[in-house]
Amino acid sequence: MEGIGRRPWLPLSLVFLVVLAFTIAPLAIVVINSFNSSAYSEWPPAGFSTHWYLTVLGYQPFRQGFEISCLVGAGATLLSLIVGSMAAFALVRYRVRGQSLIRSLYFLPLTVPRVAIGFALFSIFIATHSQLYGTLQGLILAHALIVLPFVTTIFVSNLGNIDPVFEEAAQDLGAGRLRVFWSVTLPQMRTGFVVAALFAFITSFDELETSIFLVRPQTNTLPVSMFFYLEQQQTPTLAALSTILIGLAVVLVLLALPLLLRGGWSQLIPIGGGRR
Repeated sequence: MEGIGRRPWLPLSLVFLVVLAFTIAPLAIVVINSFNSSAYSEWPPAGFSTHWYLTVLGYQPFRQGFEISCLVGAGATLLSLIVGSMAAFALVRYRVRGQSLIRSLYFLPLTVPRVAIGFALFSIFIATHSQLYGTLQGLILAHALIVLPFVTTIFVSNLGNIDPVFEEAAQDLGAGRLRVFWSVTLPQMRTGFVVAALFAFITSFDELETSIFLVRPQTNTLPVSMFFYLEQQQTPTLAALSTILIGLAVVLVLLALPLLLRGGWSQLIPIGGGRR
Protein backbone atom coordinates (compact mmCIF):
# COMPACT_ATOMS: atom_id res chain seq x y z
CA MET A 1 0.00 0.00 0.00
CA GLU A 2 2.86 2.36 0.75
CA GLY A 3 4.37 1.80 -2.70
CA ILE A 4 1.02 2.43 -4.41
CA GLY A 5 0.65 5.75 -2.61
CA ARG A 6 3.97 6.95 -3.99
CA ARG A 7 3.37 6.01 -7.63
CA PRO A 8 1.43 9.18 -8.61
CA TRP A 9 4.52 11.24 -7.79
CA LEU A 10 6.65 9.47 -10.39
CA PRO A 11 5.08 11.14 -13.50
CA LEU A 12 5.18 14.50 -11.73
CA SER A 13 8.87 14.02 -10.94
CA LEU A 14 9.59 13.13 -14.56
CA VAL A 15 7.76 16.24 -15.77
CA PHE A 16 9.72 18.36 -13.30
CA LEU A 17 13.02 16.91 -14.52
CA VAL A 18 12.09 17.51 -18.17
CA VAL A 19 11.10 21.13 -17.46
CA LEU A 20 14.28 21.65 -15.43
CA ALA A 21 16.44 20.24 -18.23
CA PHE A 22 14.60 22.38 -20.80
CA THR A 23 15.28 25.47 -18.68
CA ILE A 24 18.93 24.75 -17.95
CA ALA A 25 19.89 23.51 -21.43
CA PRO A 26 20.27 26.99 -23.02
CA LEU A 27 22.44 28.14 -20.12
CA ALA A 28 24.56 25.02 -20.39
CA ILE A 29 25.05 25.59 -24.12
CA VAL A 30 26.18 29.17 -23.48
CA VAL A 31 28.66 28.05 -20.81
CA ILE A 32 30.08 25.29 -23.03
CA ASN A 33 30.33 27.65 -26.01
CA SER A 34 32.28 30.16 -23.93
CA PHE A 35 35.21 27.70 -23.95
CA ASN A 36 34.96 27.14 -27.70
CA SER A 37 38.29 27.45 -29.50
CA SER A 38 36.53 28.34 -32.76
CA ALA A 39 36.22 32.03 -33.63
CA TYR A 40 32.78 31.52 -35.17
CA SER A 41 30.94 29.67 -32.38
CA GLU A 42 31.27 26.35 -34.15
CA TRP A 43 29.03 23.67 -32.63
CA PRO A 44 29.92 21.22 -31.29
CA PRO A 45 33.01 23.08 -30.06
CA ALA A 46 36.15 22.41 -32.04
CA GLY A 47 38.32 22.55 -28.93
CA PHE A 48 38.85 24.06 -25.48
CA SER A 49 40.06 27.64 -24.97
CA THR A 50 39.85 30.39 -22.36
CA HIS A 51 40.83 33.07 -24.87
CA TRP A 52 37.38 34.65 -24.94
CA TYR A 53 37.41 35.35 -21.21
CA LEU A 54 40.64 37.29 -21.66
CA THR A 55 38.96 39.19 -24.49
CA VAL A 56 36.07 40.11 -22.20
CA LEU A 57 38.38 41.36 -19.45
CA GLY A 58 40.45 43.40 -21.90
CA TYR A 59 37.57 45.03 -23.77
CA GLN A 60 37.10 48.57 -22.45
CA PRO A 61 33.40 49.06 -23.44
CA PHE A 62 32.49 45.95 -21.42
CA ARG A 63 34.35 47.16 -18.33
CA GLN A 64 32.81 50.63 -18.59
CA GLY A 65 29.36 49.20 -19.29
CA PHE A 66 29.61 46.92 -16.26
CA GLU A 67 30.42 49.85 -13.97
CA ILE A 68 27.56 51.93 -15.37
CA SER A 69 25.10 49.02 -15.12
CA CYS A 70 26.08 48.49 -11.48
CA LEU A 71 25.59 52.18 -10.67
CA VAL A 72 22.26 52.39 -12.50
CA GLY A 73 21.07 49.10 -11.00
CA ALA A 74 21.95 50.20 -7.46
CA GLY A 75 20.28 53.60 -7.93
CA ALA A 76 17.13 52.15 -9.51
CA THR A 77 16.92 49.50 -6.79
CA LEU A 78 17.22 52.04 -3.98
CA LEU A 79 14.66 54.38 -5.54
CA SER A 80 12.16 51.60 -6.26
CA LEU A 81 12.53 50.16 -2.75
CA ILE A 82 11.78 53.53 -1.15
CA VAL A 83 8.79 54.36 -3.35
CA GLY A 84 7.52 50.78 -3.58
CA SER A 85 7.53 50.16 0.17
CA MET A 86 5.58 53.35 0.87
CA ALA A 87 3.12 52.65 -1.96
CA ALA A 88 2.54 49.08 -0.80
CA PHE A 89 1.98 50.23 2.78
CA ALA A 90 -0.64 52.74 1.64
CA LEU A 91 -2.38 50.21 -0.62
CA VAL A 92 -2.50 47.46 2.01
CA ARG A 93 -3.05 49.33 5.25
CA TYR A 94 -5.34 52.18 4.14
CA ARG A 95 -8.35 52.73 1.95
CA VAL A 96 -7.07 55.44 -0.35
CA ARG A 97 -9.45 57.41 -2.54
CA GLY A 98 -8.99 56.41 -6.16
CA GLN A 99 -7.10 53.28 -5.15
CA SER A 100 -8.06 51.44 -8.35
CA LEU A 101 -6.60 54.25 -10.46
CA ILE A 102 -3.41 54.30 -8.38
CA ARG A 103 -3.00 50.55 -8.78
CA SER A 104 -3.50 50.86 -12.53
CA LEU A 105 -0.88 53.60 -12.80
CA TYR A 106 1.63 51.64 -10.72
CA PHE A 107 1.26 48.48 -12.77
CA LEU A 108 0.92 50.19 -16.16
CA PRO A 109 4.60 49.58 -17.10
CA LEU A 110 3.89 45.84 -16.98
CA THR A 111 1.51 46.12 -19.94
CA VAL A 112 3.54 48.55 -22.06
CA PRO A 113 6.39 47.20 -24.24
CA ARG A 114 9.83 48.24 -23.05
CA VAL A 115 10.60 49.72 -26.46
CA ALA A 116 7.57 52.01 -26.15
CA ILE A 117 8.64 53.08 -22.66
CA GLY A 118 12.13 53.89 -23.89
CA PHE A 119 10.90 55.91 -26.85
CA ALA A 120 8.35 57.76 -24.69
CA LEU A 121 10.98 58.68 -22.09
CA PHE A 122 13.38 59.75 -24.82
CA SER A 123 10.70 62.07 -26.25
CA ILE A 124 9.88 63.47 -22.82
CA PHE A 125 13.53 64.10 -21.92
CA ILE A 126 14.17 65.89 -25.21
CA ALA A 127 10.91 67.85 -25.32
CA THR A 128 11.16 69.11 -21.73
CA HIS A 129 14.88 70.02 -21.98
CA SER A 130 15.36 68.21 -18.67
CA GLN A 131 19.01 67.36 -19.37
CA LEU A 132 18.27 63.76 -18.37
CA TYR A 133 18.94 62.21 -21.77
CA GLY A 134 22.22 60.31 -21.82
CA THR A 135 22.79 60.71 -18.07
CA LEU A 136 22.94 58.23 -15.21
CA GLN A 137 20.09 60.06 -13.51
CA GLY A 138 17.85 59.54 -16.54
CA LEU A 139 18.72 55.84 -16.72
CA ILE A 140 18.10 55.38 -13.00
CA LEU A 141 14.70 57.06 -13.29
CA ALA A 142 13.76 54.92 -16.30
CA HIS A 143 14.86 51.64 -14.71
CA ALA A 144 13.12 52.50 -11.43
CA LEU A 145 9.92 53.06 -13.41
CA ILE A 146 10.27 49.61 -14.95
CA VAL A 147 11.02 47.65 -11.77
CA LEU A 148 8.64 49.58 -9.50
CA PRO A 149 5.55 47.43 -10.29
CA PHE A 150 7.45 44.23 -9.44
CA VAL A 151 8.84 45.71 -6.23
CA THR A 152 5.42 47.01 -5.17
CA THR A 153 3.83 43.61 -5.85
CA ILE A 154 6.41 41.87 -3.65
CA PHE A 155 5.87 44.36 -0.85
CA VAL A 156 2.08 44.05 -1.10
CA SER A 157 2.39 40.27 -0.70
CA ASN A 158 4.83 40.74 2.17
CA LEU A 159 2.65 43.23 4.02
CA GLY A 160 -0.43 41.07 3.51
CA ASN A 161 1.13 38.48 5.81
CA ILE A 162 2.07 40.93 8.57
CA ASP A 163 -0.52 41.33 11.30
CA PRO A 164 -1.31 45.05 11.76
CA VAL A 165 -2.01 44.47 15.45
CA PHE A 166 1.66 45.21 16.25
CA GLU A 167 1.42 48.57 14.50
CA GLU A 168 -1.80 49.39 16.31
CA ALA A 169 -0.22 48.46 19.65
CA ALA A 170 2.73 50.76 18.96
CA GLN A 171 0.38 53.63 18.12
CA ASP A 172 -1.60 52.98 21.30
CA LEU A 173 1.66 53.36 23.22
CA GLY A 174 2.19 56.79 21.71
CA ALA A 175 4.41 56.12 18.69
CA GLY A 176 3.83 58.26 15.63
CA ARG A 177 3.05 56.79 12.21
CA LEU A 178 6.56 57.35 10.89
CA ARG A 179 8.15 55.71 13.93
CA VAL A 180 5.70 52.79 13.71
CA PHE A 181 6.59 52.25 10.07
CA TRP A 182 10.34 52.51 10.75
CA SER A 183 10.52 50.51 14.00
CA VAL A 184 7.68 47.99 13.67
CA THR A 185 6.74 47.47 10.03
CA LEU A 186 10.10 47.64 8.25
CA PRO A 187 11.83 44.97 10.40
CA GLN A 188 9.05 42.54 9.50
CA MET A 189 9.51 43.31 5.79
CA ARG A 190 13.18 42.29 5.60
CA THR A 191 12.46 39.21 3.49
CA GLY A 192 10.46 41.30 1.04
CA PHE A 193 13.28 43.84 0.88
CA VAL A 194 15.88 41.19 0.06
CA VAL A 195 13.75 39.57 -2.65
CA ALA A 196 12.65 42.92 -4.12
CA ALA A 197 16.20 44.27 -4.12
CA LEU A 198 17.56 41.18 -5.87
CA PHE A 199 14.79 41.20 -8.46
CA ALA A 200 15.05 44.94 -9.08
CA PHE A 201 18.84 44.96 -9.43
CA ILE A 202 18.98 41.96 -11.78
CA THR A 203 16.12 43.32 -13.90
CA SER A 204 17.73 46.75 -14.13
CA PHE A 205 21.17 45.30 -14.86
CA ASP A 206 19.75 43.23 -17.74
CA GLU A 207 17.56 45.97 -19.27
CA LEU A 208 18.26 46.68 -22.94
CA GLU A 209 15.12 47.76 -24.83
CA THR A 210 14.50 50.90 -22.77
CA SER A 211 18.15 51.77 -22.16
CA ILE A 212 19.11 51.83 -25.82
CA PHE A 213 16.90 54.92 -26.34
CA LEU A 214 18.38 56.79 -23.38
CA VAL A 215 22.15 56.30 -23.54
CA ARG A 216 25.01 58.16 -25.12
CA PRO A 217 28.30 56.44 -26.08
CA GLN A 218 29.84 57.44 -22.75
CA THR A 219 26.89 56.07 -20.75
CA ASN A 220 26.32 52.75 -22.51
CA THR A 221 25.20 50.05 -20.10
CA LEU A 222 26.60 46.55 -20.37
CA PRO A 223 23.60 45.10 -22.29
CA VAL A 224 23.82 47.98 -24.78
CA SER A 225 27.57 47.40 -25.22
CA MET A 226 26.86 43.70 -25.77
CA PHE A 227 24.21 44.54 -28.36
CA PHE A 228 26.60 46.78 -30.32
CA TYR A 229 29.36 44.19 -30.07
CA LEU A 230 27.04 41.51 -31.47
CA GLU A 231 26.38 43.67 -34.52
CA GLN A 232 30.09 43.58 -35.37
CA GLN A 233 31.43 40.30 -33.99
CA GLN A 234 30.09 36.72 -33.91
CA THR A 235 32.77 35.22 -31.68
CA PRO A 236 32.10 33.33 -28.40
CA THR A 237 33.12 36.47 -26.48
CA LEU A 238 29.51 37.20 -25.54
CA ALA A 239 29.09 33.60 -24.39
CA ALA A 240 32.06 34.10 -22.06
CA LEU A 241 30.63 37.37 -20.76
CA SER A 242 27.21 35.75 -20.28
CA THR A 243 28.82 32.93 -18.31
CA ILE A 244 30.48 35.48 -16.03
CA LEU A 245 27.14 37.24 -15.49
CA ILE A 246 25.41 33.93 -14.75
CA GLY A 247 28.06 33.22 -12.14
CA LEU A 248 27.62 36.67 -10.57
CA ALA A 249 23.85 36.19 -10.40
CA VAL A 250 24.31 32.84 -8.65
CA VAL A 251 26.72 34.46 -6.17
CA LEU A 252 24.18 37.22 -5.40
CA VAL A 253 21.46 34.66 -4.73
CA LEU A 254 23.76 32.58 -2.51
CA LEU A 255 24.76 35.66 -0.53
CA ALA A 256 21.10 36.58 -0.03
CA LEU A 257 20.01 33.03 0.82
CA PRO A 258 20.91 33.22 4.56
CA LEU A 259 18.84 36.39 4.91
CA LEU A 260 15.92 34.77 3.10
CA LEU A 261 16.05 31.65 5.25
CA ARG A 262 16.35 33.73 8.40
CA GLY A 263 13.41 35.91 7.42
CA GLY A 264 11.22 33.09 6.18
CA TRP A 265 9.70 32.69 2.72
CA SER A 266 6.22 32.49 4.28
CA GLN A 267 6.24 36.27 4.65
CA LEU A 268 5.84 36.54 0.87
CA ILE A 269 2.69 34.38 0.75
CA PRO A 270 -0.32 36.70 0.80
CA ILE A 271 -2.90 35.39 3.28
CA GLY A 272 -4.70 38.66 3.83
CA GLY A 273 -3.84 41.94 5.45
CA GLY A 274 -5.50 44.45 7.67
CA ARG A 275 -6.82 47.81 6.55
CA ARG A 276 -7.76 50.71 8.67
